[in-house]
Amino acid sequence: MSLLLLAALLLAPDSLMPAPDTLRLAPGVHPGPMVLERPTVLLGQPGSVIRGDGTGTVLTVLGAGSVVRGVQVENSGRSADSDDAGIMVRADSVLIEDVEVREVLFGIYLREARGSIVRRNTISGRPAAREGDRGDGITLFHSPGTLVEDNVITGVRDGIYFSYSDSALVRGNRAERMRFGLHYMFSHENRFERNVFRYGAAGAVIMNSRGVVVEHNVFAWNTGSRSYGLLLQTASNPVVRENLLVGNGIGAFFDNVIGGRFEENLVAANWLGLQLYSNSESTTITGNALAANTFDASGGGGEGYVFCAEGRGNHWSAATRGYDLDGDGTLDQQHSAGSPLMELARERSSLRLFLTSPAASALEWAERTFPVFRLDLPVDECPLREPPELEALGSLGRAGGDDSGRGQWGAAGALLVLGGSGAGLMRRPRRSVA
Repeated sequence: MSLLLLAALLLAPDSLMPAPDTLRLAPGVHPGPMVLERPTVLLGQPGSVIRGDGTGTVLTVLGAGSVVRGVQVENSGRSADSDDAGIMVRADSVLIEDVEVREVLFGIYLREARGSIVRRNTISGRPAAREGDRGDGITLFHSPGTLVEDNVITGVRDGIYFSYSDSALVRGNRAERMRFGLHYMFSHENRFERNVFRYGAAGAVIMNSRGVVVEHNVFAWNTGSRSYGLLLQTASNPVVRENLLVGNGIGAFFDNVIGGRFEENLVAANWLGLQLYSNSESTTITGNALAANTFDASGGGGEGYVFCAEGRGNHWSAATRGYDLDGDGTLDQQHSAGSPLMELARERSSLRLFLTSPAASALEWAERTFPVFRLDLPVDECPLREPPELEALGSLGRAGGDDSGRGQWGAAGALLVLGGSGAGLMRRPRRSVA
């Protein structure tokens, strides 16, 4: 090979690659399964459907740089052992856009596919199937650098499932009525923002992952005997900032969280606001507003959590006593987010009726004055007098691309549960997330 030809190959490789084929699907039903073996632009006209025969995967993409746009894909097989899916991507730099995937086991499955984009798709599984017989809406397996944006997912097991997939951005999606809206396993340095996760067993679950950034999301109405807005388990250096966690069984769950930061979130109207296990280390919880939860926090004593950093704690609507005599914005008396009676009432529902009684207040005062019990309770040494300025209420109502107007329930509902404190939470946004 001449040096001139070698230089041409090194300097302009794209110009020597074959141009992708273009395949336009006319309206009507096109039988699957279909395989794109080389780079292909597949464009569906309105009403075009690729319908599988009920076995295997409906559409398989093997050509790097392929595009699939504007088609409906339906009726995959039901075998989890072979990962039957509506669309299986096994190539890099693939764009899946404006596609409807329905009546499938797995929706869109990326397997060892780097740098792909999954955008503006509608995915629904088989909602009548049992949870154990469903697949996930969007699956990333060994697929780093992926953008998952503005998708709507319902009726699957987990909305978006990550396994060994780093450096991804998940933005503007809506996932509801499933087990977990988003599920991370062994996936690092990822970011998810402006998503809506609601009506499931958990909004988002982050497990065995490090460096995940969680900003400007809605975790709401995830209810049940053990349900969560956000669950962090064996997570290193997560950053959870300016999210709305409202109406969940447990707002945020911390188990073995190392070096975490939970800042400027609104935690409201949950059964339990924060579940804090003592095996966490160096995790800071500051600048948050906790309001109208049945119980604000459980656990969290000891050295694993920091509730007051640089003179700034959290606003607790239950901290009704105390003064700010020096005018520094923090109450002069520390606030314990738990009490012995509260811990008993969490396990014995018959006691909850008495939590606001004069007898309960007397017992709480006596315990604070002459401690008898040895309980692991969270203590905020510098609680905020006023709720912090949270952008969550102003911006998160529009999250997830909900154009029907229903997205505004987020701000309105949170204002209702906050009562008079609500106005203070919406003074001004510090930066735009649009």
